[in-house]
Amino acid sequence: MKLRLIVVGRSSADLGSYEARILKRLKGQVSFEVVELSEGKGKQISQRKQEEERHILKTVSSGFILFDERGKSLTSIQWSEHLEKLHGNASLDFVIGGAGGVTDAVRQAAGGCWSLSALTMPHQLARTVVVEQIYRAFTILQGHPYHRE
Repeated sequence: MKLRLIVVGRSSADLGSYEARILKRLKGQVSFEVVELSEGKGKQISQRKQEEERHILKTVSSGFILFDERGKSLTSIQWSEHLEKLHGNASLDFVIGGAGGVTDAVRQAAGGCWSLSALTMPHQLARTVVVEQIYRAFTILQGHPYHRE
């Protein structure tokens, strides 16, 4: 199985060390890559989102999952059940847009739209949450005690 987290923007140094620890734990369990896309350079949010849209849609594979505040809220166990359905050489991309959000075209192209929280959070923090939840999903599938109910 191949998973990719496609994010607009860079990780913060503060969160990067935690993310690196989780990514290290994922090695051997799944092929997982974080792909950073550059933020839009336009002066207006709409211009930045349009530029980011081109980068996102050029990079993602079909059926990707978009993280968006309007998306479906899933539990950690539901994440693991979704990943469990992927077999063998299956691949899945997860997408976190830029600080201004994403265009409707990106939303419409997504195979699914999930929400991380009803709260608004910086996209760098959302990235860390996604990495941790993917790791948690795999520990659930393995019956590892990391996840406690």
